Amino acid sequence: MKHKFTLVPTELDTDWDNFVANSPQGTPFVHSDFIAALALPYHAYYCCKGNEKMAAVLLITDEQGQSVVGHHDVIHDGIMHRDTQHLNKSQRHSEHFAVQEAIAQYIADKYETVYLKLHPSITDIRAFLWVNYHNDGPKYSAVPRYTSTVDIAEFSDEQLQKEHLLSYQNSSVSRRQEIRYGLKKGVSISNSDKFDTFAKFYGLTMARQGIEISNCKLDALSKQVSQLAAQSRLVMFQAQDSEGAIGSFATFLIHNDTAYYFYGANNPTMRDSHTGTAVLWQAFPELAKMGITKLDLEGINSPQRGWFKLSFGGDITPYFHLRLQ
Repeated sequence: MKHKFTLVPTELDTDWDNFVANSPQGTPFVHSDFIAALALPYHAYYCCKGNEKMAAVLLITDEQGQSVVGHHDVIHDGIMHRDTQHLNKSQRHSEHFAVQEAIAQYIADKYETVYLKLHPSITDIRAFLWVNYHNDGPKYSAVPRYTSTVDIAEFSDEQLQKEHLLSYQNSSVSRRQEIRYGLKKGVSISNSDKFDTFAKFYGLTMARQGIEISNCKLDALSKQVSQLAAQSRLVMFQAQDSEGAIGSFATFLIHNDTAYYFYGANNPTMRDSHTGTAVLWQAFPELAKMGITKLDLEGINSPQRGWFKLSFGGDITPYFHLRLQ
């Protein structure tokens, strides 16, 4: 049965951020501060039934606003449903499908091409796959992606020894070894505001993989991370050896009780210093002190990074990228 929904254009303002904060699909990637820091062209909508906001939609567009193109830093865009905890399961499924059906058709009609990156909790994508099902019009295709999430609530118990932590028990043998080595050799972490050094290390880290990043882009990364930290949207840790030499950085975006790994960087000359493991492992209790209970290590889709992130014993969570061409 078709439902009457309208998509109402909006700006990313306080009302938007409040909707995002209360949506099960809300993430830091769709917050107004995050998008403003990237200075991206976008179209934002509320999907409304009468005057009631049923969902919010963020689309990262090209400069002409004719295609939805996404952005590599915006890990999840697309759809954020309203909080539907007051509905039973059948009602919730029905509402989500109807809302997604309206959104899928609207953007298929409006844009030349579409690229969406859905939140992991959106597992039913039939409304997209059925667009133009019975005709020759453009159709959505779906590509599964994966991330790893770690429950870090247990780290709030400062008396719990690492051997009794489920995260430690579920970590790989090599990762547990690195954790022990780092602690034994006096590797420690601290909050950091050395954004320029972080960006420099990031450039060196990528250069080791054969990817050259211009100084202009590294300066922009430093400014972006600094700006988000000033707005309390991001926290950065540095890991140093026993003599104080910084070997690694890790940045985390914060949203409600969840932290999202954003960018990391290492000093290539200190690869054997165990700081790469420590900057994550020792960040877990620090994040837990901030009320964070879940860490999304964001993406295990690269052979260079996937196994490292999974070695911390997290769960594998799929999500979908959708294309309409």
